[in-house]
Amino acid sequence: MSTATIESQVKAQIEAMQQQGLQAVAVMLGHEDWLVFSTESTVAYTPFGSARRYQPALSGLLLVRVDEMHAMRVVTQADLDLHTQNNQIL
Repeated sequence: MSTATIESQVKAQIEAMQQQGLQAVAVMLGHEDWLVFSTESTVAYTPFGSARRYQPALSGLLLVRVDEMHAMRVVTQADLDLHTQNNQIL
């Protein structure tokens, strides 16, 4: 069983993206991953506006909650733009 936190997984994904020459701009978290992250993190969250915050625990990237059960991915601006074409970001 892995003891990696969401924060450490995000950092690993950012490093992998940087090696490929990609710029990470946001972290997309699904329902379960959001709950896990909120218990792991020491950052205080509010129910409104939290999706627009740049989270220190996520390397300062934009946090986007997505309507999926298990989703945790670091995305580029192009990926985020594609997601916003079909989904509302709150």
